[in-house]
Amino acid sequence: MKNFKQRIIAKKVKEELSLKDGIISVDQSSCDGCGKCVETCPQSAINLIVLSKEEIKKMSFKDWLKVKIKGPNKATINPDLCINCGLCMKQCHEFAIHKVAQ
Repeated sequence: MKNFKQRIIAKKVKEELSLKDGIISVDQSSCDGCGKCVETCPQSAINLIVLSKEEIKKMSFKDWLKVKIKGPNKATINPDLCINCGLCMKQCHEFAIHKVAQ
């Protein structure tokens, strides 16, 4: 049986996937750079980038702390390759990948 948080997340993912004209995007402040989305993407539309020291310096304290704990890797999506299948959204344990209306 799913717990409350899992049910809420599943409902949100279902709603986002129902957007017909949406695009997949990554919330960089939530992404921990684990790479599971990269492995899951059937189109190879997701890559990991390494944030520069300058980019890290400009972050909020919360985002800076996450980088210090988890590392400077962040996922990015190439919209030209993305087919909006949503597999990356379902795989992301940080819920950093969303489908948003265009």
